[in-house]
Amino acid sequence: MLDRATCQRCGRVHLHAGAPCPACGAPPMAGTLASPATEPFVGRRRELQLLHDALGAALAGRGRVVVLSGEAGIGKTRLAQEVATLALRRGMLALWGRCLEEPGAPPLLPWTRAMQACLRACRDERLPALLGRDAAAAIEIAPELAERLPPGTAVPMIGEGDQARFRLFAAVAHFWRQVAVLRPLLLIFDNLHWADASSLRLLNFLAQDIGESRMLLLGSCREEALSRQHPLTATLAELLNTPRFCRLPLQGLSLEETERLVMAASAAVPPPAIMAAIHRRTEGHPLFLVETLRFMQQAPGGDSPRAAAALVETVPSGIRAVIGQRLNRLSAPCCALLTIAACIGRDFDLPLLAELAGVGSEAALLDMLDDALAQRVIEMVSPGPQYQFSHALIREVLYDELPEARRVALHGCIAESLQVRHAGDLDAVLAQLAYHAAAALPAGNPAHTLDIVQRAAARAAMLMAYEEALRCYRLALQLQERWLPAERVRHCALLLALGTVQMHAGEHDASAATFLDAATQARTLGDAALFAQAALGLENNGWRISRPGQQAAALLEEALADSDRFDAALRVDLLAALCRACIFCGRQPQANAAQRRAVALARELALPQPLFKALAAIVPARHDPAQLDERLHCAREAFEVAENAGHMEWVDALTGWYFGDLVEKGELDAARALAQRHARVADEIRQPFMQAMGLASLTLLAAYEGRFADAERLAGETFTIGQRFLPGNAQGAHSLQIFVLRRHQGRLGEVLAVLRGLVGRVPRDSLWQPGLALICSELELHEPAREAYETLAAGDFAGIARDGMWLTNVVFTAEVCVRLGDRPRAAALYRLLAPYAGRNVVTGTNIACFGAVDRYRGMLAALAGDDASAGQHFAAAVALDERGGGRPWLAHSRHEWARWLASRGDAAAAQAQLALALALGRELGMAGLARHCEALQRELDGAMAVAPVAPGALSRREVAVLLLLSAGHSNQAIAERLFISPHTVAHHVRHILSKTDSRNRTEAAAWANRHHWITAES
Repeated sequence: MLDRATCQRCGRVHLHAGAPCPACGAPPMAGTLASPATEPFVGRRRELQLLHDALGAALAGRGRVVVLSGEAGIGKTRLAQEVATLALRRGMLALWGRCLEEPGAPPLLPWTRAMQACLRACRDERLPALLGRDAAAAIEIAPELAERLPPGTAVPMIGEGDQARFRLFAAVAHFWRQVAVLRPLLLIFDNLHWADASSLRLLNFLAQDIGESRMLLLGSCREEALSRQHPLTATLAELLNTPRFCRLPLQGLSLEETERLVMAASAAVPPPAIMAAIHRRTEGHPLFLVETLRFMQQAPGGDSPRAAAALVETVPSGIRAVIGQRLNRLSAPCCALLTIAACIGRDFDLPLLAELAGVGSEAALLDMLDDALAQRVIEMVSPGPQYQFSHALIREVLYDELPEARRVALHGCIAESLQVRHAGDLDAVLAQLAYHAAAALPAGNPAHTLDIVQRAAARAAMLMAYEEALRCYRLALQLQERWLPAERVRHCALLLALGTVQMHAGEHDASAATFLDAATQARTLGDAALFAQAALGLENNGWRISRPGQQAAALLEEALADSDRFDAALRVDLLAALCRACIFCGRQPQANAAQRRAVALARELALPQPLFKALAAIVPARHDPAQLDERLHCAREAFEVAENAGHMEWVDALTGWYFGDLVEKGELDAARALAQRHARVADEIRQPFMQAMGLASLTLLAAYEGRFADAERLAGETFTIGQRFLPGNAQGAHSLQIFVLRRHQGRLGEVLAVLRGLVGRVPRDSLWQPGLALICSELELHEPAREAYETLAAGDFAGIARDGMWLTNVVFTAEVCVRLGDRPRAAALYRLLAPYAGRNVVTGTNIACFGAVDRYRGMLAALAGDDASAGQHFAAAVALDERGGGRPWLAHSRHEWARWLASRGDAAAAQAQLALALALGRELGMAGLARHCEALQRELDGAMAVAPVAPGALSRREVAVLLLLSAGHSNQAIAERLFISPHTVAHHVRHILSKTDSRNRTEAAAWANRHHWITAES
């Protein structure tokens, strides 16, 4: 049988797939080819039009995802072949990533095949520069990529866990986007129902960002293969939320289309009555139609119309049955060979088949396969000597007819042959070897099979194909329990490996249960080392999602009680984990004690990684205000240890907490430096978690400094990365960041419609209650605000959950308390905030900053009538906001200070603060604050009309200039703040000196201080 190929350039079909096109000299069509189209193409006008439009959209940079679905043989692959021809004619690169159509496929195989085909086909000199280093991580699944990266590109350490998989997926997505820059791209993934779950995850990942790429992803799947538990079912459901996704179900051909297919495939055209009978019998199923025609053509006496009419009624019912009839016509030796080939898979190579069949030469083997080639039961796949069944259903029919004993024996022979032939590199065939070895039981060697399956699981985990690793580890546990039940230590080790993979795959509940099971078994075995690993695994799984740490702490304490037999590094790990577990279950004294022991032991070891772990363990304790200085000290040293060791990737989980502590402390310059440094490291090692944390820090800083447009852009980028690996947290963080921005911008009214729907439906114990109360009060929805507030106020505000949002929710509640004028309960909130005096409010690790705690304490003190404390707090808040560069919060603090001063009758001092607040609010576009300032200004204007403006008869503008002058600002800086010229400022300064009888700016500042217009802090 001659192999055929399609030219990439001119689209002409020619012979010899490995040779250039004889018409134009271009190389043949790239890709892991589906079999060349051997049947005519008819019908499918609607589907072709939709796919033609999708190709046009991809050419215009509007990527699409289309999945063809239908039963086996309905024509999905044939339609995909036709679309590939259309794409080639339009100058697109058409690549196939066919999924292996039987168990035992290596993880991510369709993507590996497609990338390898692309690298063979795309020789553009611009590709390395376009790929850059962002594609380097994809070498994990396509080693050939290393030759196409820019010279000197370092291959990053991929690491492990969900972050590492995100990094791999991002690298693969970058690869395809950059290829599509060079040439529009059609990626065809045939038989997705056979794809491993990790390949489907990658498909969904790439689909999320395909909208602006010159790329069409075309998949196909069998509908009858999709149960509710099938991974493709979940993938298709997720793709439904992708705007550019379309699922295209294929039905049988119409009678007219059936006639056209029969006319194209047969020299003799049956009469209309027989054609109608064929259509009725086959329901227009293309493969069934073709097989029916073959059946009728090969049946004796089928030439006459009358005999043909009778033959139609004898056609076996169903596609599998008619395929079986065709196979029955082959010679016995040919059928015997085909059954062996069916056990190998849809694809098989001649050397392996010859070895299994005991045939001396490939030539003799081909002689025996002549019938199958002639009848198109099998066909060659380039490059040889590779063959495949022409349709997966043919292979399935042969395999299903194999007797069980024969099937088991064949799988055993295949496993032995694979192991011998690939002895030097078993990794390449581990998945296939594991499948065949397991299928060979009980005839095979259970211990050896278990070794192979365990290696396949570890290999899948290394490739971040966690779903395949989970399947293999579960299979390994089943094999061990059935065939090697006495190996309980091995069972426990398999549980530990399974729990780790479950954690990386995001199955945190299942992971916790597995680690607990492993701990129970290790305890029964009396194996202290396995028990310690189970305890560490449980804690490692828990802290990543802020799970309460009671169970982990109990196991770690039990492990440490028997830790004398452990090496010092393991004891450090256990103590550091115990510190974190105690933090997450509210046992801070025990956490502190564990960390001190860990640090002391790590210093004795004098090794960098144990010391880093010990120092970093205390950093998550952000709920304890008394720990702030200790946390900062440990974080600084931990960073130095990581940097000196050359392992800045260690700090990925530390940076967010450290950054948050720096902002809380008011050390904004250090926080900015850390954020920039973190962004550089994240960019260098391409770690998505670090990138998301870095973007979150930059978002916080932009909002804190009043760069609202930058903050909104950065928040969107943070959300885009975060939702890929932690969607729940990403959504909550993004919502809070946007709330901060909309509040600053005076745009909370935009959420009013949504808010009205929430009022009354948010549970009383929800963490959204304080935020809901604040928004309602801001929008003057007094009743809903009071209702939510009263829920929180019960039991001295015990209704505010003690979690990572606690401080944020307390200050939200404090604002509502002031707006509602709840003087009796202001003192309770004031006491709750006391430990945080002199600090900023930071939500989570680095999500958002709500300014100085002292502003809220000043508001509460003012409400309670404690004027002495209120003035001090407002001055401290202004000082902290100004020192840190928190301009929006500085405007809020000055406004609240002005409100308090106005309430005391000190209109001149109030005017001074108000002028600065209003100028800053207008400059930053804080419309809501500006409205509040303008309203207060009108009140003060009325009061000042009947009272002197200030001692010395200073005007309001002169008061504002004096206040800024007293803070040490130059004339140029004052001019920028008040939107006037430096010349005008100098004019005001001369008037101020004259009216206050001052000789210079210093005396003027002292005069303002004597009249209590400013404090030393401001």
